[in-house]
Amino acid sequence: MFEKFLSVSAIVLVFIAICPAAICETESAIESPALAIDPLDPSAGDFLDLDLADIQSKAREAYLAGDFEAAAVLYLGALKGNIGDSDTIYNLACCYGRMGESELAAKYLQRAVNAGFERIGWVKEDPDFAGIRDSGEFNTALAKIEAALTQRQAKYGDVVRVDSASFFDCYVRLPENYDPAKAYTLVIGLHGYGSNPKRFVQLWDRLGGFEFIYAAPQAPYPMESHLEGGSFSWISWSDDQPSLYMKSAAKSENYVVRAAHKLRAEYRIDKVLLLGFSQGCAMTYATGLKYPGEFDGLICFGGWLISEWIGMDNIASAKDMPVFIAHGRGDKSVGFNEGVHANLELTGAGYNVEFFEFDGEHTVPVDALAAAAQFFGLTLIEK
Repeated sequence: MFEKFLSVSAIVLVFIAICPAAICETESAIESPALAIDPLDPSAGDFLDLDLADIQSKAREAYLAGDFEAAAVLYLGALKGNIGDSDTIYNLACCYGRMGESELAAKYLQRAVNAGFERIGWVKEDPDFAGIRDSGEFNTALAKIEAALTQRQAKYGDVVRVDSASFFDCYVRLPENYDPAKAYTLVIGLHGYGSNPKRFVQLWDRLGGFEFIYAAPQAPYPMESHLEGGSFSWISWSDDQPSLYMKSAAKSENYVVRAAHKLRAEYRIDKVLLLGFSQGCAMTYATGLKYPGEFDGLICFGGWLISEWIGMDNIASAKDMPVFIAHGRGDKSVGFNEGVHANLELTGAGYNVEFFEFDGEHTVPVDALAAAAQFFGLTLIEK
């Protein structure tokens, strides 16, 4: 095995000494169309200007709209700027699965695993592959992938998750003409799965004119990412450690409460509202209803309320908590029925709930944000 601190020239010389044909192979690779680049061409590096986050967003929109071919085009475009993004390669395989292209789905699924994707349990259950699950190509690829992942696990050994404390970023936006001597409402925003606080703190710009402090903490579990600011999850899981899901969720709930305590210590706060989108919405329900003494209201966008996760006793005891729920009728990521269920569950338990439904998909529209601000009586800044 070559030591990784060998110089590039040393590695090349050793390789050529072992296999002289490498000289010709290297030359042919450089002359291949994929590498036909003129380094003096001013446009040679234009791919560095690609907005990968925007391409990814458009790809997801196309996927949710059922235009899987358009989504595949966009995912391929994004991968040209980040060939090692295993999640995007997997999403591309999902598009081919929806299109019934079993050979291409299998090919890109294998490439996703080669790039580091390891969630074989999810692959076996993913509805994107339902139409090709019985195909020979798909099953052959799946068998090879399972064997490769077993070998990979043997190489690295068992994984033990260690409980440890750490520090995470929380981005805070202050109202115009902020007065440190004045008490403000604090809104803590929990971003969705795979997003980050740098993106979610930008909701502030959609609510210009209201007088409050907005803070967006970072979820604790990092993911592979193409986004500026990274991608994170509020929950961790493992196929061979099913209890990790609930344990990690409980730790995130406690972390959100500690974030509220920290922000109360930094600023003058009169009340705290917890806002969440998608996975962050599920965390908002769970954290807010388990710790009702810490929050004065919940704002829930495009997520789900899981009674078994929260506990019926907690739901019953937190009924004084006002809740604003917004959900798009066209939401394909978290079905509209989830918003309806949360509304019925909480109103049936005696909560003061405002349910805002809109003609849209998995998003946070401006008019819904404004309605939430009005529901909780946030003050408009006087001009």
